[in-house]
Amino acid sequence: MWQWLRGSLPARAGLAVILIATLALGSAVSAGLIAWLSEDDAAAINTAGSLRMATYRLSWKLEAGAPAESIRQLGDNLQQRLQSTDLTRVLDKDPDSPLNQAYRHLHQRWFTELQPALASGEASLFQNNADDFVEQLDQFVLLLQKQSESKQSWQQTIQGLALFITVIVLLIGMYELQGSVLSPLQELVGATERFRAGDLAARVGFRSDDELGQVALSFNAMAEAIEESHRTLETRVAQKTAHLEQANAALELLYQSSSSVATDAADANTLDRLLHSFQQRLPGLSLSLCLHGNPGEPAEQLIALHGSDLREICSPKDCATCEMHTGRNLLACPVVNQGCELGELRAGFADGRPPQAWESELIQALANLIGTALSLERRREQEHRLLLFEERAIIARELHDSLAQALSYMKLQVSRLQTLVSRGESVASLEQVTEELRDGLNSAYRQLRELLTTFRLQIQDGGLEQALQETTREFAQRGQFDIQLQLRPLAFTLSANEQIHLLQIAREALSNCARHAAPSQVRVELRQQGEALELLIEDDGCGLSGDYDQRQHHGLTIMQERARSLHGELLLENRIPHGTRVHLTFQPGFLGRRPEVLAS
Repeated sequence: MWQWLRGSLPARAGLAVILIATLALGSAVSAGLIAWLSEDDAAAINTAGSLRMATYRLSWKLEAGAPAESIRQLGDNLQQRLQSTDLTRVLDKDPDSPLNQAYRHLHQRWFTELQPALASGEASLFQNNADDFVEQLDQFVLLLQKQSESKQSWQQTIQGLALFITVIVLLIGMYELQGSVLSPLQELVGATERFRAGDLAARVGFRSDDELGQVALSFNAMAEAIEESHRTLETRVAQKTAHLEQANAALELLYQSSSSVATDAADANTLDRLLHSFQQRLPGLSLSLCLHGNPGEPAEQLIALHGSDLREICSPKDCATCEMHTGRNLLACPVVNQGCELGELRAGFADGRPPQAWESELIQALANLIGTALSLERRREQEHRLLLFEERAIIARELHDSLAQALSYMKLQVSRLQTLVSRGESVASLEQVTEELRDGLNSAYRQLRELLTTFRLQIQDGGLEQALQETTREFAQRGQFDIQLQLRPLAFTLSANEQIHLLQIAREALSNCARHAAPSQVRVELRQQGEALELLIEDDGCGLSGDYDQRQHHGLTIMQERARSLHGELLLENRIPHGTRVHLTFQPGFLGRRPEVLAS
């Protein structure tokens, strides 16, 4: 048992904790038990005191000549208290104890002297015996107090003994803590600090059978193993350093090549510089890149790049006699673009040695990089071509929807004018047609200016917010009215097409305010409501009239078309009490088009 305790720190600590807990629990239980037993003593003392007061009261009643019934009730009450359990349950089991004898004397004196005197109504006899009875009650109370004090002394003795043993246990524990825990830990920490500082010969001299002794032995064994492995690792590090330097140079080259491929056009000059850089980083390496275009439609000539100023245009038949094909230990890596092979990268070393594994991976990565560069170049060309077609389609649509219709209307008016002239109509009829031609020309000219403004409109670096601010300042100066602009931050970014449409709708609405509404105050607000984006333009002008000319409001049709392009809804209505409200609601493309929005 002792050996087990000496060999385990937790066992010794647990034993100390159990001892302290047992002493604390015993002290608490004893205190509670003695307090519980002392409750009967307090009740007995209170009852005995009440007997003394009851005796004095009976004496006063008898002397005052109180009714016999009242005296009889007081006597019965005193007798009940004398025989109550509050007094009888504190008596000792020993009938000869002083407390029991005192209680018997009280009981005997009541029934032999006081009660008969009370029953006969002799006040003088009762009062003569009452003083002795009260004196005996005082002696009985004194005995009860001594009995209670003896219990309290037992409690103090138990608590003092428990405290003394606890202090002894704590002192022994502190001694064991200092000798078996703190000192070994300090030595272990010191050895660890020396070992971390580079002193691989640092060891722990503490020896013990407990857990800290095992930790010290493990530390010494670990230090010896690390010291031994350190000697072997130093030689391996020197060997790996050279390989890491080469790999680092290769990774740096791939990074620089990727950056140049992502920014520059993948033409023959760029690929030449790329091959030349690789050949400089790997001495003795010879690279040749053969590009043959689309394998589905083989070209009659090939382009062969050798990473320098040497560039060849050769035939596919010359591949059999190419020096790069006849070399020993040749490595050929295909150049692939989206599953389509565009050429082949051939690599070989001047001394004829086969490439190492990391060199083969590097050359294959170069081939993949060239394929990615060619793929990006073709994708840029396709995107540029699609953007050009889309721009032309937009211009054609805008011309068809605006200027072409106005010109068609004027063509019809010219034919009408010729017919009226040939018929010899009156000058008033001719002037009416010419007036309509003039209005059509003005409308066509205005539409042309709007189209030119639309095609020249750009979103600068400040984004849509800056463009709206500049637009509101422009129309506030032009229309001589105040514009309140409220732009709330959005949780997403609008595409360039969405920004242009929003800006054009706002410009058209503000232009209508300046030309037709004559307002004093205009409010422009752009806000996000859930997944939808809202553009609200309100003015306090004259509002919409039911007989306005559609030809004079061609911009409203263009606003509706722009709203449909955004897959949104544009509402134009009168504002209460007066004015006009333009309300655009749409879901940005960043959040995706919901099915119900697409269907509408």
